[in-house]
Amino acid sequence: MQHELDDGVIRLRAWADDDSAWYARSVRDPLIQRFTTESPALDAEQVRAAIVKLRTAVDAKGFVICDAVTGERLGNIALRHDRRAGEVSYWVAAAARGQGVATRAVALFSSWCFRAVGLEELWLRAHRENVASQRAALRAGYRRDPRRDKTQEVKGAVWPMLGYALRRPDSGPVSAISTCTEPSPRQT
Repeated sequence: MQHELDDGVIRLRAWADDDSAWYARSVRDPLIQRFTTESPALDAEQVRAAIVKLRTAVDAKGFVICDAVTGERLGNIALRHDRRAGEVSYWVAAAARGQGVATRAVALFSSWCFRAVGLEELWLRAHRENVASQRAALRAGYRRDPRRDKTQEVKGAVWPMLGYALRRPDSGPVSAISTCTEPSPRQT
């Protein structure tokens, strides 16, 4: 697996053990708690265990989103897949929001998923109230796919989730999006 992807503005790099404390602190952010399944009680040891597991997973990939120049950690992006299609998930740390980080990360990561992992289709879901995530998906080339809408119970509440999908660029028109077996969500 390639350990870094870079577009000159952001870098996606492999997770290191010393990223675990940063991750555990970052997910306590109110917006990350509002729009992700991350537990507010997540600690660095749990994150470190997930990083170790991710390194050997055949159905999952993940990167730290960083500033390409400074190396500052900006967020998280991950994939669960069934070798044909996969679900992308991501979040951006508070200090990096509103700068196009999510859009760049999703576009760069999606291109890599098609090329390196060999997937035919990617999809993601955004909470109905998470307009910033919806815009990032659209700007990264995803199309609204109501067939992927669903509700899910998270943290004792029912969340309305909107679906978005992206076909491999050389595999036909977006209107030909097919349904696939959905991999189960995975925490990084």
